Amino acid sequence: MVLVGDEQRFWGLVWPDVDGVVVDGVEVVEDAVRIDVHAGQRAVNCPACGMAASRVHSMYRRRLADRPIGGRRVFLMLMVRRFFCDNVACKRRTVAEQVEHLTTPYRRRTQAVARMVQAIGLAVGGRAGARLADYLPVRVSRDVIVREVRRAPGPAVGPGDGARDRRVRLPQGRHLRHRAHRR
Repeated sequence: MVLVGDEQRFWGLVWPDVDGVVVDGVEVVEDAVRIDVHAGQRAVNCPACGMAASRVHSMYRRRLADRPIGGRRVFLMLMVRRFFCDNVACKRRTVAEQVEHLTTPYRRRTQAVARMVQAIGLAVGGRAGARLADYLPVRVSRDVIVREVRRAPGPAVGPGDGARDRRVRLPQGRHLRHRAHRR
C-alpha cells in the first residue's frame, strides 16, 4: 500500500536506475497493470550530430512490457515526443526521445525485461525458457528468448584463446566428408 506522500519513493523502488520519468496514472486492467508515463526532459541530443533538439515535431504512444509487480504483468504506456533536429548539416530531420536505462530504439520491452529474458534464455534455452516465463508474468515466445540471447554480449576472447585461428584442424590424411556422399 502506497501512501499519498510516498509515491515518488515507491516509483524510485520500481525503477531505481531511471531518472526523468513522470507517472501520469496507474490502472489495473484484468491481470495486468497499465502505467501511463512520459519523459520529463525538455530537450534531447540528436544521435547523429549530437546537437540539442528542443522543438517538438509530434507525439505518439509507445507500449512497453516491464517487470511484473505483485504477480501481474506491467505495461508502460510511454508518451514519446519526436523533436526536430535543427542542424542543417545533419541527415536526420527528427529524433525520438529515449529514456535512459528504460527504453531502447525499436524494442517493445524495457531494458530490465530484456535482461530478465536474456537470463532465462542463457540458463535454460528457448523452449524451456518460454515455459518458465509462463510461470512468471512475462509473456515471451522461444524465438524472442533466442533473439535476446543472441543480443547478449559474448565472452571476452583474448589473443591466447584461439581468437585468431578459427579453422578446424584435422589430422593429416583426414578429410571432411558429407554424409550424403557416403555409401
